[in-house]
Amino acid sequence: MKFNDLRVAHKMWSVILGLLALMLVAAVWTQMYGRQVTAATEDAVNKYESAITTAVSWRGLAEVAVTMSMAGFVTTDQALKADFDTRVAALTARITPVQEKINKAAVSPEDKAALAAVAAARADVRGQTDKLKELTDAGDAAAKQAYVEKVYRPKVVAYLESIDKFVAVQERQRDEAMQAARATRGNLALIGAVAAIAVVALGMLLAALLVRSITLPLDRAVVLAEAISAGDLTQDIHDDRKDELGVLTRSLSAMSARLRGVVSEVRQGVDSVSSASVEIANGNHDLSARTEQTASNLE
Repeated sequence: MKFNDLRVAHKMWSVILGLLALMLVAAVWTQMYGRQVTAATEDAVNKYESAITTAVSWRGLAEVAVTMSMAGFVTTDQALKADFDTRVAALTARITPVQEKINKAAVSPEDKAALAAVAAARADVRGQTDKLKELTDAGDAAAKQAYVEKVYRPKVVAYLESIDKFVAVQERQRDEAMQAARATRGNLALIGAVAAIAVVALGMLLAALLVRSITLPLDRAVVLAEAISAGDLTQDIHDDRKDELGVLTRSLSAMSARLRGVVSEVRQGVDSVSSASVEIANGNHDLSARTEQTASNLE
């Protein structure tokens, strides 16, 4: 169906409701997308914060465990060494589920790479146990102390630094997620502004089309009505529109044609009356002449 075939009320309601629907859709989409971005950002930040907290706890436990382990290796007090070994075993049992929790939460390649480095450093530290036990059994305290300081301690430091690097990776990813969320919100505000401008521009275009579809046929109808009122019945406007204005224009055009027909019939009637009057006058003249002739004959 053509736009000009719609009723004027339907055109106006279509334009108004269409613009309102577009504005509503743009607003709802902006709100929903903004909420999705906010929720996704919160989830990502919470995940990274949880990983950071767990990794910091992991580092604390690991640092205490390796410190006690080194102290147990260098001490000569067997009772203290046995206490250290017991505590180290307990701490190791606490570290294992923490590490498993972090491994399950790791999804990005950066997380997996950092955790692989931590696992390698931890395995390197735990691999020194046999060597330290061998030095302990040998009873060479000086050699054991030197090995701890030159070999074992640097490996422990590397192990703790690998955990720190994992924490740094989580912090960096958290900051990147927050920065990406800010950028997305900025883009969302820009999209909302562009959508509002587009709706306004579309509204102006539809308003112009609506006004044009009403004013042009209305102007033609006014011109036709003025011509009829001035006595000009020669105007004839053809309009195939099916709305009220098209009906009005066709009605005025039909009225003009009907008036032309009436005027034509009146003129024909006037001409007939005029001819009859002439004939009657001629007949009266003949009758008068005959009457006079008859009177003369009687005299």
